[in-house]
Amino acid sequence: MEIESTKEVAMRPQNEQLPTEARRFLDFLVSRGRKPSTIRRYMYDIADFYRFAALHAEEKNVSLQHLEPALIEDYFMFLIDTRQYNYKTAKRIATVLRRYFQYLSQSYGFAENIMEDVSLPEAEDETISDNDLFSQKELSRLFRSIESDLGLSDEQIQARPLLAPRNKAMIQLLLHYGLRLQELHGLSLDDVNFGTGTMAVSPDDGEVLPRHIQLSKQDRRDLNHYLKGIPKPVRPYPGQNHPLFVAFDFQKQTYRWSYERDEPKRLTIVAMQKMIREEAKRAGVASGKSARNFRHTFIVSALKHGHTLEYIQDILGLHSTLVLARYQAYVDGLAE
Repeated sequence: MEIESTKEVAMRPQNEQLPTEARRFLDFLVSRGRKPSTIRRYMYDIADFYRFAALHAEEKNVSLQHLEPALIEDYFMFLIDTRQYNYKTAKRIATVLRRYFQYLSQSYGFAENIMEDVSLPEAEDETISDNDLFSQKELSRLFRSIESDLGLSDEQIQARPLLAPRNKAMIQLLLHYGLRLQELHGLSLDDVNFGTGTMAVSPDDGEVLPRHIQLSKQDRRDLNHYLKGIPKPVRPYPGQNHPLFVAFDFQKQTYRWSYERDEPKRLTIVAMQKMIREEAKRAGVASGKSARNFRHTFIVSALKHGHTLEYIQDILGLHSTLVLARYQAYVDGLAE
């Protein structure tokens, strides 16, 4: 079988977008006689990761200094939660990046392969453990921390009165109703009926069913408090399909407006992931916790309170109760 030359590899469109160290890695693979199909797969996966990293860092060229375990974990959460990649595909991509970062550590003098510190989201059939859940102590610390200024810079303290209500409302929807991150991201103001207290969840990926959720009075008040705190010129308004959760501009110390769409700028999934990670870190919560852990905590809590699998199926819009078996097994194990 003929092996592509370095020049042929470099001519591919994805390769042109890669930083120098990534192109050198592909050259290294070519020199080791890897199959053309392997080179193409590695090229695509690495290019895709760098596109995500550039969006995350809001920079066109992502330097090696931007590459850290938290960023890589966000990428895999994006692949699984947003793109709906299965666990097997995510593991394959992880193998590609692990080998790439191993090359970087050996060729650029890194102390270690940063992929070794990355925790991949668990497979849907993995057992639930205490580490997958937020403890009541952790949740108490988290909500107290959201309301405080402890550990914040002057710029962050200035923005806190606007940001704290938004972050609290988002986390409550994840924790109290088991929403997936892409469902939280897709919510519009018109999905919430403050009069009846219902919220329409309309996922567009087909993984779960559309449904209506009954919000508690407190969660409604907190959500309304967040919205009323947004300055009127950039505030979401009903009847316009405006996003429910809006991005924030620290430089201007206000919420952002999308001039392209002529509406408040919707907060991205990447920014939501970053918010959860930073709030958890500031509260002293164990690292690695994400939106999925709020969902896990919701399901286990519902089972502990005696709710049936069918009830939880309806709340989450699941097609079957089978995916809840591992949660039931965890709760059953507590009683043994």
